Amino acid sequence: MYNLEREKVIEKIVKLNKKKPLILFQAPEGLKLEVQREIEKIDKELKKRGIEGDLFLWLNSCYGACDIPKVDADLIIHYGHKPLSYLSYKKVLFIPAYFSCSEEEEAKIKEDVKKFVEKGYEVVTTVQYEKLLKEFNPKVILGCRGKVEGDKILYVGTGRFHPLMIAYKYGVEVLIYNPYSKRLEKISKEEIEKFIKRRLAKISKALLKPIKKVGLILSVKPGQCRINVLKALEEELKKRNIEYIKFLADEIKPELLFYDVDLYVIIACPRIVLDDFELYDKIIVTPEEFKMILNKDFSYKFDEIKEEDF
Repeated sequence: MYNLEREKVIEKIVKLNKKKPLILFQAPEGLKLEVQREIEKIDKELKKRGIEGDLFLWLNSCYGACDIPKVDADLIIHYGHKPLSYLSYKKVLFIPAYFSCSEEEEAKIKEDVKKFVEKGYEVVTTVQYEKLLKEFNPKVILGCRGKVEGDKILYVGTGRFHPLMIAYKYGVEVLIYNPYSKRLEKISKEEIEKFIKRRLAKISKALLKPIKKVGLILSVKPGQCRINVLKALEEELKKRNIEYIKFLADEIKPELLFYDVDLYVIIACPRIVLDDFELYDKIIVTPEEFKMILNKDFSYKFDEIKEEDF
């Protein structure tokens, strides 16, 4: 279903000119089993060329091009994403894993999408479907960043994270077209309003008593380590004489946040707060939500990662 560009990977490894290179393969959840099989095939091809590669499949997270392991490997093969413009990468080969299907299926998908384009819908997708949809000039979401225009959006892809991000950020309904099932679903205005009400309820809870101490959590993931956001929040807390403690983390999980603070500000991927906040006993907020709390401003603003955050 995906083009994993095996020959390109093998060629890159061969060019390392090492008898036993250490190669790390990293893939998101939906691709890990396919990449496992791919590694076995790559290993056989390398051995034919006299290369006994030390090949590893990364067991932990792969949230995007923001999440490259800090491992002393000769090469990291990262599947499913493209590099982010605000990061520099060393020894990383990006394989977008473009969607691949039969001519008949491709024609069906394009026919379905074209109907919406003719109705004035803007097509938004992820890198996997960029080639398939190129005739529609799609807006491609990289990481958690994606800019859209207008109020008629068709998201082509699987899952709901990216279309939810668009819907919440711009306050527009989003249609989701699944290229596998060919089914259509919608993120409605009502769903968006419900989400905002839930977040505002959590934010309001933080104002029930004075905030005395705050936990600031910075991520070590390269594309989530928003150091400038951390510094700005520190300055603001100092001005307001609010105590704070800084934490550094790779994975942020509910069981890790048991410290004596009134709330935590997650200075990492906004998805941690927006998707999982109900799993946490303590209040967790994004930097933008924390600004709302400090300023008692209840005009909800979606938090996203920007180049100036680093």
